[in-house]
Amino acid sequence: MKGTINPIRLREVIEYEDLFHDTFSGSCLRTGRIVQIVYWIKPGKSFISYDILDGKKKYLNIDDCPAPPSVQRCEIGFQTAFDLDQSVDIEIAGVKRTSVIEAINIHWDVKGLVVLYGVRDRTDTTYYGIQEDRLKEWNVGHEVNGQDGD
Repeated sequence: MKGTINPIRLREVIEYEDLFHDTFSGSCLRTGRIVQIVYWIKPGKSFISYDILDGKKKYLNIDDCPAPPSVQRCEIGFQTAFDLDQSVDIEIAGVKRTSVIEAINIHWDVKGLVVLYGVRDRTDTTYYGIQEDRLKEWNVGHEVNGQDGD
């Protein structure tokens, strides 16, 4: 899956004055520095959230919402190895199971990019937080977004 999002920049500082300015009313954002951007992708739905650090307080999973012009946004491109609804193999306790990807989470922070998947197996159990590298290991030789997984 390939795409582009337009989040608030990583490390951007949101000031109190930005959120309560006379020309801009109401925001679900919090004051502080953006320390993580997460793009959530589910069937028929996608959204952006932030982790924001304000001194000793850390706000987690703050939804993106309109912000005043003083808060800078940027364009970030991404590409995942697997797509929603794609059939993949996972390994649980040494046993391979055929599963379907039902969620993708893309995390950006100062350390870089991490792609995590949520997959549902034939027992209707969903496993979240499976790293892309692990999913590639379990699916060597399978088609991965039109490219051979080898």
